[in-house]
Amino acid sequence: MHSSNPPLALLADPQCTTDRVAKLAASLGISLISEPHGQVLLLRLTPEHLELCKLGDPELPGALWVDFERPSARRRHCHPGQELLVKAAKVRHTTGPLVIDATAGLGRDGFLLAAAGCRVWMFEHNPIVAALLHDGLERAARSPHTAAITNRIHLVVGNALRHLPELDEQPDVIYLDPMFPERSKSAKVKQDLQLLQLLDDNNDAPEQLLLAALAVRPKKVVVKRPLKGPLLLGRPPAYMLKGKAVRFDVYVGTPKEISIK
Repeated sequence: MHSSNPPLALLADPQCTTDRVAKLAASLGISLISEPHGQVLLLRLTPEHLELCKLGDPELPGALWVDFERPSARRRHCHPGQELLVKAAKVRHTTGPLVIDATAGLGRDGFLLAAAGCRVWMFEHNPIVAALLHDGLERAARSPHTAAITNRIHLVVGNALRHLPELDEQPDVIYLDPMFPERSKSAKVKQDLQLLQLLDDNNDAPEQLLLAALAVRPKKVVVKRPLKGPLLLGRPPAYMLKGKAVRFDVYVGTPKEISIK
């Protein structure tokens, strides 16, 4: 973890199997503790789910876990065609397009694309975030409401910048959602983003991701941006789809003048 972030430890409920707990701690390279005394940032394994929490912070009283069956999530999955992201990523005359979600995070957008019928490869470079996402996908795979969606998802733990040039299959769409395009101490952000920022140890510049995505030459590169955020690379997209708080910049093809070094 980045030295400026509080150290992370794993606390497991006694009902969780010892083997599972030990494997999780070893795979993430974090300490396994039996009591949370003095701990600030905690990864907690319960019989229900894996969650992240910050102890002793009244502004972050809850915990973060991935749940694709929350009512708000299920409403989006039941009608994915109404979502701007799905419209932005749509590829004409293509059934089950392959979408690379290069910045998966908690997987909400990637799951939505899979609900719309896309095959989605999720890439997440942070192992803790990836563990939370993997836990959510495993539970979704056991639910009759979401199992079919998870069958279209493949999770890769690793940096998309390194993987994009080595893909086994040519993607139709590459989707980029730079999670923290800018930090503002005065701006209040949602609790889940505040917790994720504590884990954010190696974010690649959005411009680098866009260049790498364009170099793959998919049919589309879709970039999620703040509604009034600047254009990446200062380059206008082929078109935009705008919502109330965010917009989707859609790049079609690879402009000849872009050079990838």
